[in-house]
Amino acid sequence: MAKEVICKVCGHGACCREGVEADLWEVGRILEESLDIPRPWFKYLGRDKKSPSGYKFSTILRNRRCIFQNDHNRCVIYEIRPRYCEEFPLEDGKKAPYYHRLCHYGKKEQKIRKRGKK
Repeated sequence: MAKEVICKVCGHGACCREGVEADLWEVGRILEESLDIPRPWFKYLGRDKKSPSGYKFSTILRNRRCIFQNDHNRCVIYEIRPRYCEEFPLEDGKKAPYYHRLCHYGKKEQKIRKRGKK
């Protein structure tokens, strides 16, 4: 079973509140795990030219969080998490446009910048 890990930056796991996108191959790797989590774990989003396999999925949300985030804000598939999770807060090498909305640390950073502009 995969090791549970909590974010070292904020510890809140707020970035997991909307679920994450995953490629078909990532989904297959995760489905091979023996997890004590009721299925389904993913929903199909459609074909996607940017995905290596050409197919895109999203993790299911339960209790307003990614299915793989437990009650202690820990990721139960951390070692095999999708690329989206590995790269966050980046997307395609740049800070994700939704970073300040999802990341607890990013929200603090944005508030500090706004105060500095006044």
